[in-house]
Amino acid sequence: MQGASRNAALTDSAKRWLVISLIGGILLGFGHKIERLGYQSYLKDQELAATIQMINLRERIEGEVMSRVLSISELAAVISAHPTITQDEYARRTASLIANNPDIISVVAAPDLVVTLVSPIAGNEKVIGLNYRENADQWPQVQAAMRNSDGLMTGPVDLVQGGRGLILRKPVMLDSADATGAPQIWGILSMVINFDAFLKNLKISQVDERYDILIREVSEGAATGQIMLGDVSLLEDMPIMIDFRFPFGHWQLAAVTEGGWPTQRPNFEGRWIFRISMIAILMVGTRLIMQLAQKHKIAESRLSNGIEALDHAFVMFGSNGKIVLHNSKYAQMHNMTKETLTNTTYRDLVTDSVHKGLVPEAIGNEQHWVDNWIDGRGFGHYVTEQHLSDGRIIRTSDKRMPDGSIVGLRIDVSDLKNAQLAAEAANRAKTDFMGVLSHELRTPLTVILGQVRLARNINRLPAPQSLEKAIKAHPETEAEMTPLVDGVWAQIGMMMNMAERSGNHLMTLINEVLDFAKIDSGNLTVDLQPVEVATLVATTVDQLRPLVENKGLSFNIDVQDAQIEADAKRIQQVLINLISNATKFTEEGEVGLRVEALPKVVTFTVYDTGIGIPESEVQQVFEPFHQVDSSASRRHNGTGLGLAISRDIAIAHGGNISLKSEIGKGSAFQLTLPRLDIADVPTGGRASLAAG
Repeated sequence: MQGASRNAALTDSAKRWLVISLIGGILLGFGHKIERLGYQSYLKDQELAATIQMINLRERIEGEVMSRVLSISELAAVISAHPTITQDEYARRTASLIANNPDIISVVAAPDLVVTLVSPIAGNEKVIGLNYRENADQWPQVQAAMRNSDGLMTGPVDLVQGGRGLILRKPVMLDSADATGAPQIWGILSMVINFDAFLKNLKISQVDERYDILIREVSEGAATGQIMLGDVSLLEDMPIMIDFRFPFGHWQLAAVTEGGWPTQRPNFEGRWIFRISMIAILMVGTRLIMQLAQKHKIAESRLSNGIEALDHAFVMFGSNGKIVLHNSKYAQMHNMTKETLTNTTYRDLVTDSVHKGLVPEAIGNEQHWVDNWIDGRGFGHYVTEQHLSDGRIIRTSDKRMPDGSIVGLRIDVSDLKNAQLAAEAANRAKTDFMGVLSHELRTPLTVILGQVRLARNINRLPAPQSLEKAIKAHPETEAEMTPLVDGVWAQIGMMMNMAERSGNHLMTLINEVLDFAKIDSGNLTVDLQPVEVATLVATTVDQLRPLVENKGLSFNIDVQDAQIEADAKRIQQVLINLISNATKFTEEGEVGLRVEALPKVVTFTVYDTGIGIPESEVQQVFEPFHQVDSSASRRHNGTGLGLAISRDIAIAHGGNISLKSEIGKGSAFQLTLPRLDIADVPTGGRASLAAG
């Protein structure tokens, strides 16, 4: 069984871990999907931002290039209208253009493709006389420009003057036509632009800080044309592409973020750490929830099994009064099925039991009892009895909880009740027997004690006196007989004293048994009257002083007078019992009585220097028939009822008796009684009644 239970537990644990692992895997996949979607969105945002930046850059480039194209086209129109333009006129015409565009290095005119006009001349002297047809490096670009009436821009190229430059070429056509009717070509204009200054003017450096840029010419029939700016390998990074449309050709702008497109969003690691942490927390939480659910399931099973295993009927009602839990014994007691009980309310069950007469205390007042039982008691524990038709007695115990639910227990106490009734009957019989026996013993014992007291002074009776007269009538024998007769009288007196002491002891025991019988039966009564404490103590002390002093003990009395409401005889009985016990158990030293009048109570403390009482016996000495030494050979006689009777008398007066004791040092019994609450009663001073 233990192996099977262990295997089942392992299987459940494996299932829980499998579920948790699946949840963790699903959440990780979901987190990856979210991260992927977030990355795609972030990448689109980056592409959009780059596109906007590149469009702005394209507009600036187009503006700058078209400005140069318009300038060179205007110059071409001037030359077309004045083909015989001189150097001076040419310099004058280009001066403002160069002045307004500092990035323009020079503007060169080549009639019949031979450079003859240069502006400015300074620094460009070597260019004059250059025949493009004879220059293998430039002749292809010149031919291409001549074929395109709109011209052509090439570069960047390394300049003779140093640095890099862009060359904008524009063919110049005359207004006249040749023999074929085609426009007659005058020559070509070339504008050399400082490439670095051109880029600076476009503010390319600001864009380069965030993006990698490629500007290229797209040539028909070629995969890649002339590269204006950047590295052609940029095309492998799937850049955004922006097209330029110029009159002289097609350019393309490609761009990616610096170093390439980002492979992940910023704070990628932080987000995954957060996700994994949350998944871990969720998995741990799931594990705890599953453990709690399993424990809850086990607890419910144990509770159900435990309730079902009870020997008594158990039921629990919800705050709405409907049954939420019960065992089979409860259903059997009410002779109802589980379905019927589920639809029955607490009030219905209580009302049904009461109207069937099963609750004796409710008979004749059923509705009021039901209302008071259900609604009138609030929270608490309520107990009653149901007497079923088959003779069983069921103890009904219901407890209303703070949430309004009710927990009930139904216990079959038939055997216990019958045993209780039998025990009560036996106890009453015992008490009655003890009372009758005490009365029957005390009556003859009273006669015996009376006769013993008479016999103690036998020489005063008529017959003994007649005997003495007869002896005196014979003088010859009087001297001899008189001592003998006196000895007989003395021996008889001694025997009667012993018999009287034993009889008095027996009378005390009988009185104690009779008092205990009255207390046990509830018939002990006290006659409460105002009593002066000093008078009560004086009477008791006078009676007991010979007993104490004959044992060689000091008898110390310290009394503060006051007035109490008490039965004087009963309080005197208590004091006599306490002082007698103190004397009995003290061999040397003292016995004392100290009375203190406090604002609300009066305390009577009887103390001694006797053998003391063990701490383990302090609480038991007031129990009936209990004796510290209960062996048959004990040194001190008694029934063990005196302290029990004294305590009950004190309680009947609204007081009590307490004990403090230490082995070898003595004991102190304190009787506490309420003080009579009369404002004008005079309080006495202390009186010391020492042993005389």
